[in-house]
Amino acid sequence: MVTDPPPAASPVSGTQVSDTLAWLSSKLTPIRVLDAGARGLPASWDALDGLVRSTVCDPLADAAADRGDTVVDPVAVSVHGGSEELKVTRDPDRSSLLEPHRAVVARYGDAAGFEVCERRPVPTATLRQLRERHDSFDVLQLTTQGLEYALLSSDLDAVRDAVCIDVAGGLVDDYVGQYPLAVVAPLLRGLGYSLLDLSTATRPAAGWGDTVRHQPLEYRGLWMKDDLVCGTESTRLEQAVKLLVLCKTLGHHAFGHELATALRQRALLPPGPARVLARAGFWALPWSL
Repeated sequence: MVTDPPPAASPVSGTQVSDTLAWLSSKLTPIRVLDAGARGLPASWDALDGLVRSTVCDPLADAAADRGDTVVDPVAVSVHGGSEELKVTRDPDRSSLLEPHRAVVARYGDAAGFEVCERRPVPTATLRQLRERHDSFDVLQLTTQGLEYALLSSDLDAVRDAVCIDVAGGLVDDYVGQYPLAVVAPLLRGLGYSLLDLSTATRPAAGWGDTVRHQPLEYRGLWMKDDLVCGTESTRLEQAVKLLVLCKTLGHHAFGHELATALRQRALLPPGPARVLARAGFWALPWSL
């Protein structure tokens, strides 16, 4: 099988590297994360410590809190806002505004984790309300137990303002009204995002050996803003800088290089940094901010 060779890593001088990193640092503003579901950022984000400001929506939190880099808002994220009923489950991470789809979860392992132990009225807020309350966000992290498609489609303007969308959802409808990845993915692609990373998980029933393969039931997908998807050019300079830094930090160097090349063609970046960022050799270096 014949494959295309990787792009040549043309040499980059130390001065070019330091000047480009200085420019990126001067243009990088705090990366604002909306964590809908209070699951926290993956370990791969640790290198961005000090550059991230998170708003965490946690309906099980006792009260609002401001911890400097992290603000806790004791609300659930919903389509309509106002008071709604949270189905608190035996496994707290399965708690949802939606009803567990008993016929579906009974078919697979961990059905007990979806058992509703309490029906608790909780305050909720929409994406639009959260944006008005906490400013716009660059990263939208959805761990909302079945509501991912409904939330994404409820406020397209708020979603389009994000450069990165991290969604934990289902490959089957674990909750009544949940839409699986097969529906979520086309929505995000139509909004101008490319899927850069996808992991899946199973819930094997007890009694099966380690060698038995099981159907994937849940996923976590990482989407990045990509003007080339829809042929539009909507990325702003502030967003472009954050995209480039995220691509490097999270290990998506090829996409970052392709993005930098496209941004250079748009003349969105200054000539000096644009030339360096469009070189594969720069992305191969162990740089960080």
